[in-house]
Amino acid sequence: MSKKSSAEYYCVCVRRDYENIWRVVSKHDTRAAAEAELEARRAFTGAFNYDNAELKVMSRSEAKAEFGASWEYKPIGKVRQE
Repeated sequence: MSKKSSAEYYCVCVRRDYENIWRVVSKHDTRAAAEAELEARRAFTGAFNYDNAELKVMSRSEAKAEFGASWEYKPIGKVRQE
């Protein structure tokens, strides 16, 4: 098995009702862990509430199909090192 094919992971994505883009907010090793995070985020209130948002779990390959072949998860605020 190649290294590339074994690198599957799952991300929790959010799209608020006033935005037309998906934001990837977390990365998980299993779909079950990502689903658990999604349910936890549904309960958020206050500044980070997701009441009027669409939440979904995407695998790495699904995200690449949606966002382009060069897409990879990067935590928000991470400085790119070259």
